Formats: sequence, C-alpha cells, structure tokens
Amino acid sequence: MKINQNLSAVIVNDQLLRNENSLSASVERLSSGLKFNNAKDNPSGMAISFKMQAQINGLNRASLNATDGSSMVETVDDAIGQMTEVLQRMRELCVQAANDTNTPEDLKAVQKEIVQLKEEVDRISADTEYNGQKLLDGTLDRRTYVTDQNQNSMFEKINNVIISDEVEADFYNMNITQAPSHEVVLSGAGAGGATVTAAEAGTVTINGVTAEIKEGMTPGEVYEAIREAGEKGRVKVFPTNGATSTLQPDNLDRQGFDELQNGYTSFTDQLAFVSEDFGPNKVSVTCSNPNVGNLLGLNANAVQITGADVKVEIDSITANQNYSGQAVVKNEGDRVIITDKSGFQISCDIRADILVENGAIIGGKEITLETTDLGTLQLQIGANKDQELAVRVPVLNTQTLYIDDLDVTEINGGGRGIRQADYAISVVSAARSKMGAYENRLDYAISSLDASEENMTNAISRLGDVDMAQEMTEYTNKNVLTQASISVLAQANDLPQQVLSLLQ
Repeated sequence: MKINQNLSAVIVNDQLLRNENSLSASVERLSSGLKFNNAKDNPSGMAISFKMQAQINGLNRASLNATDGSSMVETVDDAIGQMTEVLQRMRELCVQAANDTNTPEDLKAVQKEIVQLKEEVDRISADTEYNGQKLLDGTLDRRTYVTDQNQNSMFEKINNVIISDEVEADFYNMNITQAPSHEVVLSGAGAGGATVTAAEAGTVTINGVTAEIKEGMTPGEVYEAIREAGEKGRVKVFPTNGATSTLQPDNLDRQGFDELQNGYTSFTDQLAFVSEDFGPNKVSVTCSNPNVGNLLGLNANAVQITGADVKVEIDSITANQNYSGQAVVKNEGDRVIITDKSGFQISCDIRADILVENGAIIGGKEITLETTDLGTLQLQIGANKDQELAVRVPVLNTQTLYIDDLDVTEINGGGRGIRQADYAISVVSAARSKMGAYENRLDYAISSLDASEENMTNAISRLGDVDMAQEMTEYTNKNVLTQASISVLAQANDLPQQVLSLLQ
C-alpha cells in the first residue's frame, strides 16, 4: 500500500469530473431546450441551424411582404372598380345623347356631367395612393424610352406609349415615313359687303352640321354661326391670311396656318376649316346656293388640302427589329398600333411635326423604343435574392383611355362617345382582371410561404431542439453516476488512513 500517490482517488476524481461535466451539459440542455448551446457542442449542426433560421426569418418577412403587396393591389382594384362605375355612367349618358329627340340644350347639359365624370377619372388616377406611392398615374408602369437614330429623345413628339405585358424588355424600331396631318379647306376671298344681303342668305353645312346665314348678319355674326357649326362637326374654323408656316407646337392644331389677331372683320377675310381629327375625308363644307359661296369665298377659289394618317413601317428596318414575322402595323390618324403574336402590342401617338427638322420637312425618321422593367413594383416574395414578383399597374386616365375629347354636343357625338366609352371600359376591365390575377397569385404565395416556414421550423426543431424525455433519462443517469463517484471518492480517500493500522 502506498500513501504518497493515492491512485484510486485520482482515478475516481477524474471520472467524477467527467460525470459532472456531462451533468452540467445535460442541465444546460434541459434548461434551454436546445441540443447544442455552444459551437463546440455540434459545430456542423449549429452552422446548419443558423442557415435554416435565416431562411425561416426570411420566409416570415416575405409572407408579410406579400401581404403588404396584396393590400396595395386591392387598393388598385378598388380604385379601378370606381373608375369602371364612372365609365359605365359615361357610356349611359352617351347612349342618351345618341337619341335625336335631344335638343342642343339637352346635349349641353349631358356634356356638363360627362366633363365632371372625365375629371373624376383623372382625379382617381392622380390621387389613388398606397403608403404615399401613386398607383394609377404611371409611377408603377413599365418605362419606355423613345429616341431617334441620332439618340435624340422623342419624348415630346411621341406620346402615350402603351405596351402590353407580352412586350419583353428590349429595343423595338419603327420607321416613320409620313406624319399625320389634319384635312384643311381654305376659302378664297369673299364679297366685300358690310352685311348679308337677301340674295346672299342661305346655309353652310360643315360635316353635316348646318349654320344659317341670315339677311343683315355682320361678318362677326356669320363667323360665330359658322364657328359653332364647325365645333359640333369637329372642325376648327378661324380667320387666316392663308399663308402656311412650318408646323410648330403652337399651331399644330391649325395645320400650320396662323389665325388673324383681329378676328373675322370682313367677308374678304379668308376662313380656314381644319379637322380636329387626323386623316383624309375629315372636312366637308357645302353651301346651299352659289351666292353664299361667293360671299364667303367657298366657291371655285376654295382649296382643299387632304389630310393623312401617320405611316409607320417596320419591315424596312434591318437592325434591332425584334419583331416576329407575324408583326402587323396599323396606321390610323396620329395613332400607331403594332401587334404581334401572343398578345404583343405597342401603341403610341405621333405628333404632326415629327418629320420637321430645322424648319424643313424630312422624308422619314427611324425611331427606337427601348422597353425596360423600370417602374414596375418588385415584391420580394421569397427568402432569397431575385425571388420577386413584378407588379405592373398601367397608367389609367382620360388620355390613355382616349376619352379626353369625348363630346356629345358634336355631330354624332353620342355614337362616337359610345365607341370611346366601350374602349375605355375594355381597357379598365383588362387592368382590373390583371389586378385580380395578382391578388390570387399573392394569396397562393402567402400560403406557400407560410407552409414553407412551418416545414422549415419543423426541420430546425428536429435538428436543434432537445428531446426532453431522453435528456431527462440522460440527466438521471449522470446524476446517479456523479453521486456514486462522490461516494467512491470518499472511500478512496479513506485508504491511506488504513495504513496506520499496519503501523500500530
């Protein structure tokens, strides 16, 4: 027996320390509910659990993002719904105005309500917001940049560019070979009398709207009667010196003719009849008898300048065309519509001075439309990068719906208004349908994200959460071993004392 080194006690003490460490770890797991509380417990498991926790947090946030997006889309849906109600009322008024039982005063009353309805459409477009962001004014629509072959911006001369969802972000070229123009009837010099004589009395009919020229009327009174008839027939009537000038932004609606500043003061003044619409066959001016024609210069000396639709070609372009072989161009007035397969459509309005450069008219101009995804709302509906949903909210106002010039007081204004209202309703209905599709997709996305979060939480629980029953068994085992070690250590420490019995 040895007394300098109590090996039995050392061995028991080492085992006791191991049991105590195991017991402490078990107590920590029981108190935290986690299998590993320190990196040394399970380095790989902890790394995996941290990555999974990041996914769980991201999925939870993505679900909330999708919920916010759904709320925004619902706001757009409600606004478009209100706009639809306004347009339905507008169409109803157009149907009412198309009935010939209405007097001019009745039509003016109807038009007053239509004007208010158009203002309400624009108000909805301008004022609909979510979290301070405008929704229907084009802020959340895709961006299309228009340049010519010299990279000059065509923003002012090509307006109201509308693209369908099927138009991918890319470059699309078109060649403008003819600018749109208004039709013009230019009178010659009329008679020089101060008032209308009995022989000169009669009527002037402008696009089916009749102006009565009575005996004794002054030039100013005759002009007002003709101007009012022209307004109803969608024709601008104004006195002019007959000299043409280069198209400028301030005379585009007059096809380059200048208006006399002093007004129509004499029957010898020339009158210009300019169609409000672009294209040919838009102005018809007839007189009931030759004397009226001679009085106003609307006889053989009158000149008619035929209007033209804009003309755009795409098959003459070889570079960066990006259309399929099925692309079709429709030229109508100042509007161009390019359609292709699978719902592809680009439309825009071309200004009348598109081919005017440095005071001269050029033969053509090649235009590039660069369509981008800029402007669309990107909803982060996933836990990782690029897991986004692009929400495109089209700009909706009286201009893009082509009802800004709806006027039932014009000749056949009611019928024309019905067609305009039908088109506007179809556009907003398509937009609302798109919002409904977004809402449904976001609902599915929210359900999918919540399910993924639940499954990921279950997975990380299996990886990192402690089995309390199993751990309690382990704790009991270590606790018993620790107590046994303490008891044995006490006995081992008594062994040196037994040596004294040998020395007695």
